[in-house]
Amino acid sequence: MRSAALADFGYLRPTGFAIIAPIPDTTPSIHPVKKTSDGFNIKPGLPLSRGLTSPAALPAQGLPHDDYDVVVIGAGFAGLTAARELGLRGLRVAIIEARDRIGGRTFTAEQDGQKFEVGGTWVHWGQPYVWNELHRYGLDTTESVSGTADSISLLTAEGLVTDSAEAMGNDLDAALSAYCNVDGANGRIAFANPHVDSTNLLSDFDGQSLADRFRDMPVSGRQRDLLLSFISMNAATDPAKGGLYDQLRWWALGDYSADSLLKRLGRYKIAKGTSALALALLKDSNADLALGEPVSSIETVEGKVRIQAKSFSVGCKAVVVAVPMNVLSDIDFVPKLPEARSAAHRERHVCAGTKFIARVDRNVGAWVGFAPYPNPLTMLVADREVDGKSVLVGFGPDDAVDLQDIRVVEAELRKFIPGINVQEVVAHDWTHDPYAKGGWTWFSPNQTSRVLATLQTQAPPLFFASTDWATGWRGFIDGAIEDGIRGARDALEFLRSR
Repeated sequence: MRSAALADFGYLRPTGFAIIAPIPDTTPSIHPVKKTSDGFNIKPGLPLSRGLTSPAALPAQGLPHDDYDVVVIGAGFAGLTAARELGLRGLRVAIIEARDRIGGRTFTAEQDGQKFEVGGTWVHWGQPYVWNELHRYGLDTTESVSGTADSISLLTAEGLVTDSAEAMGNDLDAALSAYCNVDGANGRIAFANPHVDSTNLLSDFDGQSLADRFRDMPVSGRQRDLLLSFISMNAATDPAKGGLYDQLRWWALGDYSADSLLKRLGRYKIAKGTSALALALLKDSNADLALGEPVSSIETVEGKVRIQAKSFSVGCKAVVVAVPMNVLSDIDFVPKLPEARSAAHRERHVCAGTKFIARVDRNVGAWVGFAPYPNPLTMLVADREVDGKSVLVGFGPDDAVDLQDIRVVEAELRKFIPGINVQEVVAHDWTHDPYAKGGWTWFSPNQTSRVLATLQTQAPPLFFASTDWATGWRGFIDGAIEDGIRGARDALEFLRSR
């Protein structure tokens, strides 16, 4: 181990808020913009075009060394953060990524002078880890127009209802407040600290599904439809499959208010794109990067780790496994991990959501649309206006919309906006992506109790980091950065003990 790394152990930031001198130039212009194989776009009358141009798609190259202090598996935000924390302390670090790009379940596509966030998108100062990084790297934010909506439409069994955002927002707030008021104090007592998963909380709420709680709600009419739309959108699955516990956590993280939660979920974006932050983290890490190299096995023999990728193997003293929960079981660990952890690796969270961006033939203004489950789309938002026409972002549960058929997408949008024409769809199928196998994190009933603590437990010299088991904004960019810091800290402490 390098002496510089040992000398700097005392400066590891356990919370991630102390700021090292910022890197003044985070523009990714050192790399030619190329296509990733991920994603597609489709226009009327034209064949589907696979692969999207993205600054996150980098030139492929091998690793220059056969041995490292730490190897990070996965170049999503958890892996990039871990690599940055380790690399800044003088360790020799390599990142091995299965995709041909960095960013994991987020990346920015660029075409026709526009940026499209194909995966995770929105950030907020109420998400402290990602907000800290934006300040560190001098990255500004911009707003989606739906963040300050003028009108909201609700697709009901009786037809489409449109009202002011204020009136609809008040109805949603009343219904969601009642739904999350599990303690007579708007959730403020039961979930006073949403970052702590206590035994009592889990025993009281983890066994219930979203649908269990919904059936008991004394709400009706459009309040009921708005509530069902919102909880279905959050879990991106059948409410009978999604756990209530995660919704109550989101409510607390959103400061116990529908308006505050919505601002955190969908108002502010990184102006240069999420890929700009990913590239800044990579640059700061000084790590060697191998792309297009899925890892098949990790073998530990007498304290030495050997990692087998697609076309090479590499050794290290410690490894940070920063891959999504739903693909953990694709890696073979030798010797076998303890049965509790192996069982946790076989688990999958239930979010199987659809997300797409649609450029349409008119300006719909600052607008949001909701539809209750089981409609194939549960939420539409107007993200911005380009040349006098809207760019919409759509969400739906359980991968129910064939995004590769523009006529299907158009038919679904016409339920909300009669007669609208879709000029282009940009999307990626996260549910069938072999390196994601799902969307953002949402646990099923009893799953938090069953696997979360195990997933958060390290197994030196193996360390695990992912937004999927973060303590705070689980499933978000913020949670990925949080757990990347934790994974790096644990790996550093292990190396120091040796």
